[in-house]
Amino acid sequence: MAARIHTTLLVAVAALAAAGPASAKVYVEWRPRISLFAGLNDNVPLDGSGGDAFGQARPGLKLDIFGDHQLHIDVDCQAGIGRLLHPERFAEGGAFASSEQCIASYRDRFSPRTTARVLLRGTYSQDPFALSGLGLLLRAGQTHVFSTRLNAEVEHTVSPRGQWKFAADAQVLAFGQNDPGNSALFMPSLGYAYRLSPYGTVEVTGREQLFYSFGATPQAAGEAGIPSGILSEGHSVLLGYVRRINPWSTLTVRGGPLYLTGMAGGQVSPVARIQVESVTPRAAIDLVVAHDLIIGASRAGPLVGDVAELALLGNLGDFTGHLRAGVYRNADVPTQFTRFGAAGYTGEAAVDYHLGREWTVGVAVLRDARLNDVNVGRQVDRDVVQLRLTWERFRPF
Repeated sequence: MAARIHTTLLVAVAALAAAGPASAKVYVEWRPRISLFAGLNDNVPLDGSGGDAFGQARPGLKLDIFGDHQLHIDVDCQAGIGRLLHPERFAEGGAFASSEQCIASYRDRFSPRTTARVLLRGTYSQDPFALSGLGLLLRAGQTHVFSTRLNAEVEHTVSPRGQWKFAADAQVLAFGQNDPGNSALFMPSLGYAYRLSPYGTVEVTGREQLFYSFGATPQAAGEAGIPSGILSEGHSVLLGYVRRINPWSTLTVRGGPLYLTGMAGGQVSPVARIQVESVTPRAAIDLVVAHDLIIGASRAGPLVGDVAELALLGNLGDFTGHLRAGVYRNADVPTQFTRFGAAGYTGEAAVDYHLGREWTVGVAVLRDARLNDVNVGRQVDRDVVQLRLTWERFRPF
């Protein structure tokens, strides 16, 4: 499946590149790279059965396409092949495990008043080599995760202060044949933003959420059964405020009521999101706290998703540091304020040193763990230490 996704991405990129006028100037740049990893994982199959040392090779390729009208297409794909030191100890995974990821982005300015952005991300993860945030909340028996996300937005300015925003977001999760967690979420939205001052903008957005199920028989989905097709629909009106704190920092606050129909049967849920972003030449900070409906691994259909995540990135000379920590929770819509649900946390710290223009050596420490009773699901309590060496062809500009 992942190979077909990669092929589709490349075909789409080629079509976008060829869609412009014949006289348009287009510049294409390829950048190959390869990363080598070695490390220790103290909970390989995420069930508490034991840990092992591992090694992995992850080749990749980056493609950049530049053109007129601020056209930029960026495709970044990589695949990994790894080996445990003692694969015979584990019933799942065997000697090799794979991970694949492909990210494609597109942005363009159709006119002085209209711009477009598209981001497509597809990943395939098989433990222990491809750590996924979904690993915290997987059901027992789930060993493979295929996830793809699409975010598309068109902005059209209608006045010196007013702007329409058309967006379409989508996510698909697949865990294997006949898994009741195979699901999809589609979110079209229409919003209007009005700039009150050079520092503040207010927004109002109407959003639909369509929750789909596919690929599971009623027997696999449970006694009640989860039919294929649309399960539920979420209807929400969100108010937002975007504040420019300083030239490099922005505060975004959005929230409002959501009404859920379909199999969930007329449930009301709040939606809220607070985000602080700051980017300077030497450092970047991203803080997100959110409460919304999502899809997850436990079953198809809407789940409540809570997240509080902080990411830091810094550069000092030839050193690059990265720190990320987050707490996550899934719960049922009717009991989101009366039961804790499934929750966990993850953290990562990494330091890389640049050896010249093309080589990087680094070390990373990662942790995943559940916060609540481990008996309700997989015994997720994993620590990973890894060394990595990366080569990437130098970009001259």
